[in-house]
Amino acid sequence: MSSSGARYPTWRGAGFSKILLFLLLAFIALSLCSRADGAAAITQTQVSATNGAIQSAFASAYSAEKSGGNVSSLDAKLNDAIGLVQRAESENATNAVQAAADLQNATAIAQSVVAASPSIARAGSAARQTTEVTSVSAASAIILVAALTYILGGRIYRKAWLRLYRDYVVRPANG
Repeated sequence: MSSSGARYPTWRGAGFSKILLFLLLAFIALSLCSRADGAAAITQTQVSATNGAIQSAFASAYSAEKSGGNVSSLDAKLNDAIGLVQRAESENATNAVQAAADLQNATAIAQSVVAASPSIARAGSAARQTTEVTSVSAASAIILVAALTYILGGRIYRKAWLRLYRDYVVRPANG
């Protein structure tokens, strides 16, 4: 070997090392490429479909509220679903699998709200009907008592006054 060969080592003797280094670099490059492709796991279509499911669930909850139902729990669930969609959009670039799971969970929440809305609407209608019956009954009772007081009030007052003051003697003031 020449003196210049000692100063600058060559790859000639290290064939296995070259192949191993090449394979390691290729593996790293492929893993980075596959990670970049996996990061786009959720599409705008999936996000739009989930948002559409949430909007239909809000419409269902609104109709349940118009029927008199207590929809505060449904609203809380839908707010959670919106948070999941926002989180899925933000983590799509870093963790596509979790983003897809968040979208599926948001869709499932929206579907559960749609499923629960009719029963809440029926409960609200029943509560409203009970309130109306109670109000009409109370108003009828008040009207009945007022009518009886007007018709029989004078007699009742006189009889009560006579019973209270029956032992009193009335004397003339100047005599």
